[in-house]
Amino acid sequence: WEAQELQARVLERTGRADEAIRILGGDIAGRRFLTQNTLTAYAELLARHGQLDALRELATGADAHTVLSIYAQALRDHGHADEAEAVMREAMAADDWVGHRAWLSATLLRDSRLDDAIAVAEPGFGWYDCSNLLAPLVMLLDRPEDVLYLVEHPSVVPHYGHEEFQHQWRAWALAGLGRVDEAIALAEAHPDPWIDPRIVRAGLLDTAGRLDEAAAELRALGTVKAREEWCEVLIRQGRPAEAIAVHPTVAEQRAARPKPAPVPMAENGYALDPPF
Repeated sequence: WEAQELQARVLERTGRADEAIRILGGDIAGRRFLTQNTLTAYAELLARHGQLDALRELATGADAHTVLSIYAQALRDHGHADEAEAVMREAMAADDWVGHRAWLSATLLRDSRLDDAIAVAEPGFGWYDCSNLLAPLVMLLDRPEDVLYLVEHPSVVPHYGHEEFQHQWRAWALAGLGRVDEAIALAEAHPDPWIDPRIVRAGLLDTAGRLDEAAAELRALGTVKAREEWCEVLIRQGRPAEAIAVHPTVAEQRAARPKPAPVPMAENGYALDPPF
């Protein structure tokens, strides 16, 4: 299944892009391909060579879920940002698919339009797992004040099934703003901490730039995980030799891994309890 994509790539790299588009385009038109990767490769080939009309036709058909974001990005790359936004909003109105909202909200956020990004992503803040649109926005934000604004926005609901993530983001944002005591109090008040609270405390001190205090916390804790984190702090302090010395060995890391509990086995050798 990779042969079509690889052939097109070789033709393009040898200056025969038109031939690559013609051959791969014929396979796409005849539906002679096995995976979405081939379709994506063709769309990206069209985008790289400014074939916007052909890309538009591809993106507004049955393959819109796979191709529309590539078309919208190509429009932006050619200076048509407003048209790209309009295309995606029209698609959302016709087919409120999570991928359309994910692309547009992330794009608006990159354009520093945080409120607009929140408005687009908000219907997906309560969706399950990978469809949840809160996490992608948080991951794109560089400034702790923006993270705090997002997680405290009235439209934001707890991460379905993963409420600890929202709690964690707020604590790290507070620490990044220098409000480390508030951050530590928030982390310590969490009823179900996601990791050893002492490592969380050290991490918040690290985020706030208080590296000496973070290192002291981790040194006193002394566990394998604490030493891994301490190594990172020492590197940021410009002390690589000490970092190497404190980092746990592979044998220590393996020994510290939790041992899986034994499970009952059927006669056929498979476990009776999930996961089977």
